[in-house]
Amino acid sequence: MRVSGRHTVATGRAMLALLLLAGASCGGERGTDSGPYVEISGQRVGIEIADTREAQRRGLSGRKRLAWNRGLLFTYDEPGFYAFWMKEMHFDIDIIWIRDQRIVDIHHRVPKPDSSNGPLPEGQLPRYRPRELVNRVLEVPAGYAQAHGWRPGDWVEIETK
Repeated sequence: MRVSGRHTVATGRAMLALLLLAGASCGGERGTDSGPYVEISGQRVGIEIADTREAQRRGLSGRKRLAWNRGLLFTYDEPGFYAFWMKEMHFDIDIIWIRDQRIVDIHHRVPKPDSSNGPLPEGQLPRYRPRELVNRVLEVPAGYAQAHGWRPGDWVEIETK
């Protein structure tokens, strides 16, 4: 059987379009293929980095939501028992406590403050701390860590480029 050049080109274009579409959908499942990310147990999460005092103070406060495959990574020069609160938060989160390249603790489904009677005074907001010293903290949407089976001891790969 003989195929004309026109059919070969059309078939080639169709195959290329299918390959590009398949590649795009596979890349989307990994979370992020460029920019900074954290990868834990094969799950890549695109991140913003809070590495200044102001960015760390602000955190996710005031935001309406955080996309499922996104997170905020806090980085510190020295290990410590850093305290986190949910001031001005509008959604629940998981807090992943990291020392070097390992998860050392997780707070699952940390609730946003109950603001039905107005905002809580800062002194009444609960503080969340890790059980061990940490030098990085990752905040992701509530339920994300459990949905992906993350637990203390898991290896954490961080790419900040």
